Amino acid sequence: MLIQNPPVAILDHFWMLGTNPYPLFLAKDGPEAVLFEGGVGAMGKLLGEQLDALGVPCDSVKQVVVTHAHPDHVMAIPLFRALFPGACVAASSVAAQTLAAEKAVAAFCDIDQALTGSLLKSGAIREEHRPDPLAQKNIAVDRLLKEGDAITVGSLSFQVLETPGHSDCSLSFHEPERGVLIVSDATGFYMPGEHAWWPCYFGDYGKYTESIRRLAALDAEVLCLSHNAAIRGRDAVAAYFRDCLAATEAYHQRICDRVRAGSPVRQLAEELGNEIHAKAQLLPPVFFQKNCGVLIKQSLRHENIAVDK
Repeated sequence: MLIQNPPVAILDHFWMLGTNPYPLFLAKDGPEAVLFEGGVGAMGKLLGEQLDALGVPCDSVKQVVVTHAHPDHVMAIPLFRALFPGACVAASSVAAQTLAAEKAVAAFCDIDQALTGSLLKSGAIREEHRPDPLAQKNIAVDRLLKEGDAITVGSLSFQVLETPGHSDCSLSFHEPERGVLIVSDATGFYMPGEHAWWPCYFGDYGKYTESIRRLAALDAEVLCLSHNAAIRGRDAVAAYFRDCLAATEAYHQRICDRVRAGSPVRQLAEELGNEIHAKAQLLPPVFFQKNCGVLIKQSLRHENIAVDK
């Protein structure tokens, strides 16, 4: 079953919040709650409204968990600091290093401003949700996470899994009692309307597919993605992973075949970038073209295919 249109309860005391393009996930047990994902900046003000509507006190949120340090997953954290006083922000050590770098966060601010404009244009948010400029160009992390750690809230325990490939700092979280699996972008950008994926192995193609296989083997009941949907039901989750892996491998093969056939890398990056931009017009075409250039580089590196500069 596909779950969309937050705020919506996925399980008892487990919600999808935010917007369809940028969902966040809240788990609550007893008086305390934990929020997974740091969102785009506009989610800061929006979440305050959503929690109020659900009757969840903001001061119950004691932890905010960063899945990875990309701009659409961290820019609401400074606002969450104010919304959830005293909450602990947790991330991997690699993510923490990125978030401490002023140059990186300054670039994130530019992207976040563009994403805010896209969300306003689409009607996903209102003008009053526009985030204020950051007072400082860094995002502090209080707790460093690694493989084998756990995020606990009440009786719930989410196991920390290092799932690289999308990025070097990508983490996933598994709560085995109810079969909840939060994977962020470890499986790419899913477009449920056409059951299609934009594979996002910006870190490493081999590690990306290994992470997908590892996550699939957990036999989850609920799969929480960081864009566009969550999925409930073991059969539906298993089908998602199967089709995602097939789509990823086909995309990789398409790149390798085109380059072997003589397609210039820059031309192919523009073609692939324009292709995904036509389906997800969140940022200008050049953003997707550059990122597709990274995907081409990772595919060629994995297959040891050399091309002329």
